[in-house]
Formats: sequence, C-alpha cells, structure tokens
Amino acid sequence: MPQNSEPSQTAVSETVTTEQPSLSSTLTLEALKVLKESQQQHGLRHMDYQRYRSYCSRRVRRVRKTLHVQCGQRKYQKRELTEDDLTDSKILLIPLFQAERAWSYAMQLKQEANSEPRKRFHLLNRLRKAIRHANQLEKLSQSVKCDARTKLEAQGYQALMQGLFNFEMQKWKESLENFILAKNIYEKLSLALKGDDSQIYYNQKCEEIEPNLRYCNYKLGDKSAQKDLINLKLKSIAGSELSETIDNLISETKEKQVITFSEVSWRNKIALQIKNEKIRFFLSNVQEYEKQLQTTENFDSKVKIYESILKESVDTIQIVRDELKLDPLFQKIQKGASLQLDDKPSNLLLLFAYLSWTRINKTIERNLLMLDVYTSQLGSSSQVDDGSKVKNVKPQDIVRLYDIIIQNYTDMAQLPGLIADQDYQNDSELTVLFYKTFRAYYISLFYLAIKKYQEAIGFCFKVDGYLKQFDLMTKQMKKTELKIDEMKSKLEKLRTDLEQFKFKLQAEALLEDKMEDLSLKEQEQNKEKLEKIPLTDRLDIYLEDSSLCTQANVARLTLNFEPIPCKPLFFDLALNHLELPNLDDKIEQKQQAQPGVKGFFKGFFGFK
Repeated sequence: MPQNSEPSQTAVSETVTTEQPSLSSTLTLEALKVLKESQQQHGLRHMDYQRYRSYCSRRVRRVRKTLHVQCGQRKYQKRELTEDDLTDSKILLIPLFQAERAWSYAMQLKQEANSEPRKRFHLLNRLRKAIRHANQLEKLSQSVKCDARTKLEAQGYQALMQGLFNFEMQKWKESLENFILAKNIYEKLSLALKGDDSQIYYNQKCEEIEPNLRYCNYKLGDKSAQKDLINLKLKSIAGSELSETIDNLISETKEKQVITFSEVSWRNKIALQIKNEKIRFFLSNVQEYEKQLQTTENFDSKVKIYESILKESVDTIQIVRDELKLDPLFQKIQKGASLQLDDKPSNLLLLFAYLSWTRINKTIERNLLMLDVYTSQLGSSSQVDDGSKVKNVKPQDIVRLYDIIIQNYTDMAQLPGLIADQDYQNDSELTVLFYKTFRAYYISLFYLAIKKYQEAIGFCFKVDGYLKQFDLMTKQMKKTELKIDEMKSKLEKLRTDLEQFKFKLQAEALLEDKMEDLSLKEQEQNKEKLEKIPLTDRLDIYLEDSSLCTQANVARLTLNFEPIPCKPLFFDLALNHLELPNLDDKIEQKQQAQPGVKGFFKGFFGFK
C-alpha cells in the first residue's frame, strides 16, 4: 500500500521553527489520533482484527524502510531502537504499531477462544508482547528529544496495555490501578489541549475505559474501598513527575499556538484554531471584501462581491468537510440528526460551523440588500439612483426573499456551537419573527393583486398577531445583541402601512362587490330571456334551466312553415310536332359474307 494512502500520517509532525529554539528539536507523536484514524480506516470499524493486524505489519515495514532501520538486508538480524535513532518522530511509530499488531492478534484470538479455549494461552502471550513494545515506546519517549505530549501519550498507552493484560489475568486491583492511571492521563491531555482537533479522541478513550473501571470495582466488591482507592490514585497525580510533565505540556502548547496557530474568536465566546492556510486565506479575503462593500455604492457591484464571497466559501467548507469524514458528530449531522446540548464538538467541527455561519450570514446580507432595492421598486420598472436597472418587481418576489432569509436563520440556529447558546437562540427566534411579519404583509399584497380579498384580510390579521408577539418578546428579553430600536422603528412604519392597506383593501372589496351586483342583475335578466327560448335553439349557450326537470321547453310545436325553393320540371311537348329528315342513305350497311366450308364446320361444332 503506498504511503500517501494513509491520512493518519498527517497527525505525526516534527515541530521546526526558528523563533523558538527550545522547541526546534523536539519530536511530537500524536499517538492516540494516529491509532484512532488507522483503526477506523483499516478494519476495526467492522471489528476485523485480522485486517488491522496485517495493516500494522505493512506500516512497520514501510517506516523501517523509509528511515533505514531494517532488521538486516537478506537475513533477519534483530535490531533494538535506541535514543540515537530518534532523528524523526516517525521512528516512534515502529514500537507503537508493533504493540498494536500484538494487541489486534490478541483480540482476534479472543473472538476465536469462545470455541477453542486453548487459544486463550496464545492470547495472553500476545498481550505480553504488546506490553514489551509499549514499554519500549515509553522508554524512547522519555528522551529529551521528545516533548511533554509525546511522553504523556506513551505513558497512557503503556498503562492501558498493562491494564488490559491484568484484566485478562483477572488481577482486578492491578488492572484498576492501570486503568485509573490511563484515564487520568487522557483526561489531563484533553484539558491541556482544549480546542485541538485531537481532544475528541481523548474524550472517547476515557469513555471506553469507564466500563472496565466499573467492572473492576464490581469484582473488588467493597464500595468504600473502591472510592478510597480512586481518590488515592487521583491525589497521587498531583505533585508527582506526571503532574510536572502535564504542566510542561500546557506551557509548550501555549507556545506552539503562538507559532503555528491562527485563532479566531466567534461571537466573543468560542476560540477557534486555524491550521489550514486556505482557510486563513479565505477569512482574510472576507475582511477585504467587507472593506470593499463599505466603499461601494453600486447595487450590481455589491451583489458581485457577495457572490465572490459565497463562491469561495463553498470551496473552503469542502476542505473542512473532507477532514471531518471520521468525526462521529459530523456523521450524525450528515444523517439529518441534530446535536444535543451535552454533545461536545471538536475544534474542527466548530470551525466547520463557523465557516457555514459566515456563508449563511453573507447570504442574508445579500438578500437584505436585494430587499431594499425591491421594496423601493415594487410594481414599477425603473432605475436606482446609482443607475442600476431593476426588473418589474412583484410582491411574490419579495415574499420569496423573505422565505430564504427565514430559512437561513433557522439553519444557523442548528449549527454546532450555537445550539447551546441560549442568548443566540433567543435573538434568532426574535429575528425570525421580525421577518415573518414583513413576509405576511407582502403575502397580503400579493392576494390583493390577484383580487383574493378574504385571504388578504386573513394575512392582515396575521401581521397584527406577529406585531403583538414581537412587542411581548422584546419586553421579556433582558439581554440581546440585536438592534431593537431600529427593528421597532421599521415595525412602526409597517404598522402605519398596514392601516393604510386595510382601507385600500376595503375600498377595492366594496367596488368589486358592486360590480358583482351589477353583473348578477344582468345575468338574471339574460336568464329570463333564455328560458323563453326552446332548448333546441340555444344548444350552444349554458344555462341552469330549472324548468327542464318539470315542464321543459325543448322544442317548438307545431313547426313553423318555411319557404323553400322549388325544383323546376321541364316537359318536351314540341318533339311530337317535328318532322325529322331521313338519314338512311347516309348510314353504311354491312355486307353479309358468304359462308364457306370452314364456316360450316365452325358453326356445326359451335365455334365462332
């Protein structure tokens, strides 16, 4: 398998900077992140331990070949890794994946041991081998060349392997001690690396260890002893070498954030760390576009700027989406489910939400810009003050824009990071109500245009209800980031327009009723005339004639006589009195031929 097919190798990095000499030679191994990504992509998603074991063997072979630390050329010669070999952080992958290979083989044997009990001995030997490789990883990580994070990762992994072995050996007390140590290391790593992409992996590992802790406590039996043991182990962390290592990790992490991270504050509450250069470039472009929008007054130019922002945002969001394929919360969102309040999204998922929020926010700004122009040109086709041409705007065009804006605000409220923000949810609900009020008003204008007065009146009452609900919500809100005064002034203007619209609607409805009354009188008069005409004479005219069921006027009897033209007859009476000339001399008479012997026989036998 080629090396570029392993996305997990991006998690292995060597920190090289020129500004911080103390960090320039340290090696970093994000062990848990590497293992989680490899396990998910190579079989463990379907509990296929044999496939994962084969992958670990190939990975070790490739790393040895790349770093030139093979065990002999033609004949196998065992070679132990030493501190002198620590020239690249990838060298730590060798003992790591050797331990993973032995562990996956043990888990495969555990599945088969249900039917073949003898394989349990082989299982324990594999776990012992995994512990030896984990000890080698921890020993290498204690070098001064490795940073504090790598040391903690190695210690946590070694404690976890030792705990699994003691668990299989049913040494519950020793297993409990190892699991407590591993869990505390991963909890401390999660707190120290708050906001990093790998934080979610540490939280998941703590959740995986928890059932083993409960089972060991259950086997130990004494509940008070269990609590004392846990408290003792928790206290032993403070003041020890492990505690000092964690403090060093926190300080190193802060230094690295200054060097390698770019941080963005979202709503002054959520700090997002940005590593990808394309994302940084997009956010800087957004700032430049916002400056251009402030200096540009032309409508078409502003729309083009917004379109450029939206086009770039789609490509940037796709970059983050590709990196989030293995995130469980992101997979949950892709399936259509919404996040719960207790879900803790990773930094990468929050970055995805921030970019989505930026795209939706710019879409709303563009639509509001179009609304300002559309409302000023409603029902007419002319030009704006800056010379931009605007089409003939109808109420349904404005309603469509309000629909899009309301849907955008609804989508924004479901983004990770904003679901648990109650202040934002209250502001979003009030904003949606604000735009729903205008939407209902323009829907009533639309019904007035097509002369559906009852529906128009119904939406007028709906606008009144929205206005009362808005006033009630603003009185109950204590803290908000919205421009309430500006929104209230717009609604007051809408309230005035609504009163004028009601009078206009009433006047047009009355005129329509009068026209309908006149047309009804004409129809009654025409009906009386048509009923006097027989049905046979008005077949092409529709009329609901009630007399057809009682005394039908189908046809007129007796039929009226109608004059018709008579066909002339000619009688030839002069022919009897005419003397015609004799024409016998002019008619040629045929000479009769004399029959011969041949003719005699033909006539005798019937031949002609």
